Amino acid sequence: MKNKLPIGYYLKKVDNLLTSGIEKIHSANEINRLDWQIIHSLSIRKDMDRKNLSALLQEFADEETVNETLRVLMQRGYISQQNGNLRLTREGLRLHETCWQQQQDFRKKAMSNVSEQEYIQLISILERIIRNLEESYE
Repeated sequence: MKNKLPIGYYLKKVDNLLTSGIEKIHSANEINRLDWQIIHSLSIRKDMDRKNLSALLQEFADEETVNETLRVLMQRGYISQQNGNLRLTREGLRLHETCWQQQQDFRKKAMSNVSEQEYIQLISILERIIRNLEESYE
């Protein structure tokens, strides 16, 4: 490990590059991260109500922010509400598919030249580091 930087440098660099790449995809599609989280959540869980969606996204935003973002996405024609349930419109489904494909392509690029075995090993090591650090907070 001689002449290598601390692990935090590499973790932060990868995080910055991944975040920047995904943000570019969102920006090119005129959405932000919370917009994406809402759209993607509704693509997976059809006919979700506002309360369940807010609970699902509580790590990203409070209920008021989720509701304001929903209002904007509904105005833009990506989401509709029927009988209290939210769902993606045809335009919302198209936007989701476009962004999802671009994100998949970006992830493939990020993982090129990394074998499945290397990926599994990397994740295993990171999980151990997380456990080691979590134990120090207990």
